[in-house]
Amino acid sequence: MHKTSDLLVVAQEAFQKVWFVQALDVFERTDQTLSIRLTIKTGLFVQAFMGEITGSLYFALIEGRQRIFGVDRESGEWHEHPFGTPEKHRPLEEGLEPKPLLKFLAKVEEIVLEDNLI
Repeated sequence: MHKTSDLLVVAQEAFQKVWFVQALDVFERTDQTLSIRLTIKTGLFVQAFMGEITGSLYFALIEGRQRIFGVDRESGEWHEHPFGTPEKHRPLEEGLEPKPLLKFLAKVEEIVLEDNLI
């Protein structure tokens, strides 16, 4: 996935199919960038950002105003910001392809269920 239009299609699919996603909002959009928010509940959401020129892809689970978990692709390399220690970077060799947003949401589902966030 390297086009913002692809990310938007998958986000719409997630909104329709992922049980804990309550709302989808396009936060910001330009010709080559897209920022979306998938609301889980008040104060808990997934923020996704894609930049086509750099191929960057950033996913974050936000609680309140803080990232509590994240996965990013920068320069073709994936890394994770682990739940509990989101300030750290850990290489994520397997990445999240072919549908990174859906794979990220699967990881989010594990976190929100295990930690009773919803």
